[in-house]
Amino acid sequence: MKYKDIVYNIKDKNFEKIYLLYGKEHYLIDNAIKLFRESLNESMIDFNLETIDGKETTLDQLLSSIETLPFMDERKIVIVKDFELLTKSKKKNFSDKDEKTFASHLENIPDTTILVFAVYGEIDKRKSIVSKISKNGIAYNCEKISDMELFKWSKKKFTENNIMIENAQIMYFIESTGYKDKNNEFTLSDIDNEIKKISSFAGTDTQVTNEIIDRLSQKKIENDIFKLIDYIGDKNSQSAIKILNDMINEGESVLGIFAMINRQFKTVLQVKELLNKGLNNKSISEKLKTSLFIVNKSIKISRNFTESMIIDMLNYILESDYKIKKGLMRDTLAIEMLVSKYCQRRVS
Repeated sequence: MKYKDIVYNIKDKNFEKIYLLYGKEHYLIDNAIKLFRESLNESMIDFNLETIDGKETTLDQLLSSIETLPFMDERKIVIVKDFELLTKSKKKNFSDKDEKTFASHLENIPDTTILVFAVYGEIDKRKSIVSKISKNGIAYNCEKISDMELFKWSKKKFTENNIMIENAQIMYFIESTGYKDKNNEFTLSDIDNEIKKISSFAGTDTQVTNEIIDRLSQKKIENDIFKLIDYIGDKNSQSAIKILNDMINEGESVLGIFAMINRQFKTVLQVKELLNKGLNNKSISEKLKTSLFIVNKSIKISRNFTESMIIDMLNYILESDYKIKKGLMRDTLAIEMLVSKYCQRRVS
């Protein structure tokens, strides 16, 4: 069964009893969950939609949720996220006996319950519970979509934003994201964010051109982030503020910039650790599944930032993110303070 078939069936309320949605394309998983939610009576949704943390639940809690009858609706939906019995992680709340008991219950799910497992990553296909789910329901790997599906999906997203863009530019945009590269971790969520960024920049009156796409492309943003970090490392606050303002003026959000700085410094910490273990650049690239270019840049960055400085910066970003979202601090002030603070600190 294809993903679109799963979507059509949910919309038509032609349900299977059990679903297992897993993989790296979190957008597809979350979209399916949204559709499950929309299939319920909105006024009774608090009674008939239950979301469970699969890393914390127990056998009794899970069985109780599954067997509870819906209230003033035809069915209830139980969503279990990152269930420990489906992943390679060590079991914390389930014994071997619990696992067998639960597996046997999968053959007798009440007709009034739809059980949905959502695993944001890989599953352990060797486990018998995976076979039980496949036998009694649907197990679907939410992986990268095909070129044609991606084109149709991207075109639909641009249309929803009332953006003037030709098919050739949509194809150019898709190529610029690198999504089709198997080693590229760019996801549909990332592409959706890029489309929103282009839409915000272009507005409804501007035809999107290759030049606009290049100006706002993720690769350019990544290079700008490297430059920003380099300027901070070199204590060049004037150049750091300039490139920061350019990024904001070109439509990049402060929270987006924070997220990219956060991601890059986490990579730097990983690279530092692997270097200390004696791995060479190529081996680090393969282990982290990232490009050699990123590894080399991370090594260069690590020379200007101690581990304590990086951890301090990550904590500052986390705190600022909270304050911005709660309305306690202006986003531009938060990131300007980051530049000012770390342009003054010296590596000791």
